[in-house]
Amino acid sequence: MATVALRVFVFALLPLLLAGVVILLDRSTSSRERRLETVLIFLLGIGVAGAGIANFLAHFFLSDIVAESIGWEAGSPFQLEVAFANLALGLLGIVATGRRDGFREATVLAVSIFAFGATLVHILDIVATGNLAPGNTLQNVANLVRPALLIGFLVASRRAEALPHPEAGTAGFDRWRMPLVQALAPVTFSIAAGYGIGFGMGQPWLATLVGVLVAAAILAVVLIRSPWHGGERGQDASGAL
Repeated sequence: MATVALRVFVFALLPLLLAGVVILLDRSTSSRERRLETVLIFLLGIGVAGAGIANFLAHFFLSDIVAESIGWEAGSPFQLEVAFANLALGLLGIVATGRRDGFREATVLAVSIFAFGATLVHILDIVATGNLAPGNTLQNVANLVRPALLIGFLVASRRAEALPHPEAGTAGFDRWRMPLVQALAPVTFSIAAGYGIGFGMGQPWLATLVGVLVAAAILAVVLIRSPWHGGERGQDASGAL
C-alpha cells in the first residue's frame, strides 16, 4: 500500500508541488502564460516522462514484484509489452517538454487513453474477482488525476495563447523557458531513478526522498545560474526580454 501510494504522490502530485515552488520563488515566472508553461513542463517531465521510465524499469526488471502489488499472476510476458508501452509514453513526455505545438496534444491524448484504459481494466478486475490489491485500486487515482491535470492545464495554456498579444512563441518567452526545459531532464531522471532503485531495494520512501532532494538541488542551481531566471534580467517577468 505504502509503495503504491508513494508512486501516486511522486508522479501525480509532486510535479504540481515543484512547479508551485518555482512559481513562488522565481520572480521571472509571474505572467499567466509563464505559470501555465511551468506547470506543464513539470507535468510532462515528471508526470509523464518520469512515470513512463519508472514504470518501464519496474515492469521490465521487477515484473514479479509489480504483479504481486497488483494482485495478478507473476510471469506473464504481457508485462514486457506494458513495459515498452510505458517507455514509449516516457519518451513522448521528454520530447513534449521542449515542444509547444500539436505534439503536446498528441502526447496528452496517448497518456490519457492508456491511463483511462488501464483504469477500466482494473475496475473490471475488481468487479469480477474482488481483487483489492493496492496496485489494482490505489494506482487508479494517478491514472485519473494525471490526465485530468494535463488536459486542464493544456487547455488553459492554449486559451491564454489565443488572447491578444500573447507572449508565448516570442523569442523572449523561448529564452525564458529553455533553462527550465533543460533542467527537467536531470530532475526527472533523479526522481525516477530514486523511486526505481528504492522500489527494487525495498526502501522506496528513503531512496525517493534522496532523489527528490538531488532533483531540487539541480533545479535550484540551473535556475539561479540562468540569466533569465536568477539574474537581474530574470527578475523582469514582463516581456522586456
